[in-house]
Amino acid sequence: MKEKVLVIKTEEVEGLCKGRTGVVEVPQEEFFSVLKNGFFVEREIAEYDETTRQVIPYIVLKERDEYIFFRRTANQTEKRLHNLITLGVGGHLNIEDSQDPIECLEKGLRRELSEEVDVEVKSLNYVGLINEIENPVSRVHVGVLYIADVKYNGIVEKENFVEMRSKRLKDYIGEMEGWAKVVALYLERSQS
Repeated sequence: MKEKVLVIKTEEVEGLCKGRTGVVEVPQEEFFSVLKNGFFVEREIAEYDETTRQVIPYIVLKERDEYIFFRRTANQTEKRLHNLITLGVGGHLNIEDSQDPIECLEKGLRRELSEEVDVEVKSLNYVGLINEIENPVSRVHVGVLYIADVKYNGIVEKENFVEMRSKRLKDYIGEMEGWAKVVALYLERSQS
């Protein structure tokens, strides 16, 4: 069976973001009013259809006052991402998570967390959307940004990631992949 992923219409994302890109602080109620109209399509179609955006939870981990983030290893299949830093944990939401779009987000982000890291989530706070349109991959995805206060126990995918920690993200921005840079810059601005 082909993987089916949760999408929302690009025009609805544009309506929520009002022309803004980067991390856009869209109230959660407004986002959920659009998300509830989400639907599922085959991933191989969604990857090239710019009329929809695949919904991707992007969870930044914090333990006390330190961010926990990861450097990708060369073991990953996507060579363009080798040795780059990713700040968030997350991934595609599938119809198996739930057929209800809002429940799919909630269950899917928990599934993604458990697949990638061993954490106890103390709190999970919605921030807004990650809306980037600079390249074809960005134009078919929208990130849903959360900050999770966690008790961190380790990485699940040890062969694919190396754990990093810091109070200051700006020291690593030059080594970060796309969304990680956008989110790090947003977090640095919001802390100062």
